[in-house]
Amino acid sequence: MSRAAVFACSHRRGGNSDRAAELLAEGVRRAGGEADVFYVRNYEVLACLACGYCDVAERQGITRCVLGPKDQAWDLFEHCLTARTILFASPIYFYHLPSRLKTWIDRGQQFWRARLDNEPWIAGLPRRTAHAVLVAGQPSGEKLFDGARLTLKYFVQNFNMDLAAPLTFRGLDTREDLHAESDSARRIAELGERAWTTALEEA
Repeated sequence: MSRAAVFACSHRRGGNSDRAAELLAEGVRRAGGEADVFYVRNYEVLACLACGYCDVAERQGITRCVLGPKDQAWDLFEHCLTARTILFASPIYFYHLPSRLKTWIDRGQQFWRARLDNEPWIAGLPRRTAHAVLVAGQPSGEKLFDGARLTLKYFVQNFNMDLAAPLTFRGLDTREDLHAESDSARRIAELGERAWTTALEEA
């Protein structure tokens, strides 16, 4: 667990979420860590079939999911198991996470079941903290980030992680909104630094 994993969750290339992911990685590196950015849109992830295959107690690891060998979901999941900390940079679509990210999260049912069965390979994971930057074009809405925050909170619990309070931004919609000199960009990079510092303290 020597690296940070940053998940860029937008469907759009080169937008604010991609920029936020890059800034998070820059912050981790400034704090002395190493960070990899994974663009969720570049991975083929099939939708959960709700088939119950992963509920069979004898199944373990990647074989818990009938779709495991058929797509790239596990290529993303493995970083949740092995990274010192994970960070999400996601836009808000209709008060929630974008569909590609949510499809991947739904496949996390297999890890929930493994934890319920107290399988050592997941029950023994070290306690860690996950972080998120949530970016909304919408400038208002009292509960604008609630759905995304709750989904990420319970998703990362599968990997023995707590979700820190997300850094949220409203009214960021154009590709230029997170330019290098902006206060928002500075705050995101600082979050990356804090995330790595926290991760080292938890080690």
